[in-house]
Amino acid sequence: MTSPTVEEFLPRSASPADLAAWSQVYGDGRREQGGAAPSAAVLAERLASQEEPGVLRWAVRPAPGAPVAGAAELRPRRAADPRPGLLRLFVAPAQRRQGLGRALLHRVLHDAAAAGLDRLQSLVLAGPPGEPFALAVPGARTLLRLRLQEQPVDDPSVLRLCRDLAERPPMGYRLAFWRGSAPEELAASFARVMNHVLDAPGAELQLPPRSWDVPGLRAWEADLTDDGAALLVSAAVHRAGGEVVAATAATVPPFGPTAEQHDTAVLPEHRRRNLARWIKAEQALRLHTLFPHIRTATSTVSADNEAMASVNRAVGYRPRAERLLVEAPLDPGA
Repeated sequence: MTSPTVEEFLPRSASPADLAAWSQVYGDGRREQGGAAPSAAVLAERLASQEEPGVLRWAVRPAPGAPVAGAAELRPRRAADPRPGLLRLFVAPAQRRQGLGRALLHRVLHDAAAAGLDRLQSLVLAGPPGEPFALAVPGARTLLRLRLQEQPVDDPSVLRLCRDLAERPPMGYRLAFWRGSAPEELAASFARVMNHVLDAPGAELQLPPRSWDVPGLRAWEADLTDDGAALLVSAAVHRAGGEVVAATAATVPPFGPTAEQHDTAVLPEHRRRNLARWIKAEQALRLHTLFPHIRTATSTVSADNEAMASVNRAVGYRPRAERLLVEAPLDPGA
């Protein structure tokens, strides 16, 4: 039996056929995991035109010269500490259970250790085949159990829920909504609110430390929209002080019917006033109005974050899947 072959994948020097195949496997894998992903054509164009220092990629074939059937990408987890890497690894469904994933992972572990990383983190769907595959790596452990939730923003019953909440704004606050960059007069207070995303249970395991000022906020906004996505923000502004005290952000990709709900945060002194429900309801209504082709919004919430899960239920989110954040140490001498 022919053994799989694994090679480093360099998009800018890959053949058109290999670039298309790698992009197809990677995009399909992201969507299967519950995340939005560009079409293979859009992803291939982006990969071929971008330089991404520090990002490593590999491809696996079932035999030498065969089409690419598996894809892996490793990114530094944190800019301030590049030693943990975030791994995404996928094999085309028709090629699974043939040893391609094991061969690909073996090469990734070797190259990642050689590159100076000390551990890898990856999101996998709970249950087989992803969970047992990931936890078979020596020393692997589950850091966090995450609930993937979905809000059907084209569902009339969900829109009714959101309208009812939007029509009852908490006293003492007004709504601010924008697309793209935050208005200058709200940017500093919006940045302070976004720093409190790390108050959520398990957030420190998924996100780097934050102490954003306005330049830090602008960098985050640019990062979320560098693929052409539209950034939507709904915020609660305290009337007495004129500053943002709660906010929720989502991105609408330039492809597909699914928006991604990102950060939602409320300043500690303004919690338990239904601000999160209000702004998330307003966000869903604007998403539906501005982007009628969007059918759903997805959100990932830690299983320990019952407060946010309750908010999501109130605005029509439904369970879709469970994912695990898994970490494995790297042994440079292995």
